[in-house]
Amino acid sequence: MFPPTIYAEQVEAGDGEERIRIWATANGTAKSWTSRRTLDPRQFTITFRQEVSAPPVAAMGGTWKIEPLSATRCRIRLLHDYRAIDDDPDALRWIDEAVDRNSRSELAALRANVEAVVADDGLSFSSEDTVRVDGSAKDVYYFIHEAGAWEQRLPHVARVTLTEATPGLQELEMETRARDGSTHTTGSYRVTLPYHRIAYKQVTLPALMNLHTG
Repeated sequence: MFPPTIYAEQVEAGDGEERIRIWATANGTAKSWTSRRTLDPRQFTITFRQEVSAPPVAAMGGTWKIEPLSATRCRIRLLHDYRAIDDDPDALRWIDEAVDRNSRSELAALRANVEAVVADDGLSFSSEDTVRVDGSAKDVYYFIHEAGAWEQRLPHVARVTLTEATPGLQELEMETRARDGSTHTTGSYRVTLPYHRIAYKQVTLPALMNLHTG
């Protein structure tokens, strides 16, 4: 739903509280952090505080506030407080820009998605394929994890570039051959969770798609 978010998972859940881990982009750079959230459905608020922040952020928190305006309309405000490591002014400017860009993007996406759900526009689709493999789960995981070798291993892959500046967070660019011989290029972020899951989000999309995750 949120353009900056690559992947998110709930780590813990309790009575009105949860811990989540998020992988997302900030100013075009992929980051990961863990946050604790307090959920108050009576006040229509969700407060959050990062437990483990990603540099250059030293600390960050805030609140989602949903304010009813009528039976069918509401105002949503997204508030932040934060500081930079060593109070570095350049780092603080970087955080200012990232928070402003991501907040505007998330608020716009929240509005668009909620209104689409209410309208039931049927624009989102999901699919699932299953294959049984005569081999260990660990071996299959590493085959998918080592996408840099796909050009040699998979006939439909014409070119691939894989980088992993942060362990467990990959950036993948791939040129794929179609049945008619044409090629198209996609770019993805991938979150690798040994040895059971690799989640991806395409950020350079093929024609006709405006979202592709899996």
